[in-house]
Amino acid sequence: MANHPYYLVWSGSLNMGDTPGVFTDAQFVGLILQIPITITYLSDETAPAQFLLTTTEVEIFNQKTHPVYWDWTPGTALPTPVGHIDDTEFVPGKPEFHQLSIPRTELTLGKHWLTILVNAEIPAGLRDDFILKRIEAHNSIGAKIGW
Repeated sequence: MANHPYYLVWSGSLNMGDTPGVFTDAQFVGLILQIPITITYLSDETAPAQFLLTTTEVEIFNQKTHPVYWDWTPGTALPTPVGHIDDTEFVPGKPEFHQLSIPRTELTLGKHWLTILVNAEIPAGLRDDFILKRIEAHNSIGAKIGW
């Protein structure tokens, strides 16, 4: 796609949720996933930096989306989410794209955390299980998985 301004940072198959073994083609990770990300380049733009997550099998119960956080430290209050994983269809026939928007004031070169949290307001057993397939970064930043 010529107009796709994102590049691949990670691809795989991680099962988020509360039911191990639902997806035989994915590694079960549970209700929370923290991914270390290193920012290696920042353009001079002032607009928020963007990441694009691709998932499969997302279903939302009672409008309870799954929040995604930037630089959250366990044991501290949750910050404002930088995006959500839900079942909204942004691209017809492709409901599995989720855009994250990181304010430039929160984006520096170096080590960061991207945290995906399965919504805990949904009773156990009813939590949506889904698969994280890809993480892409906008070409206005340089990003890699790990430190």
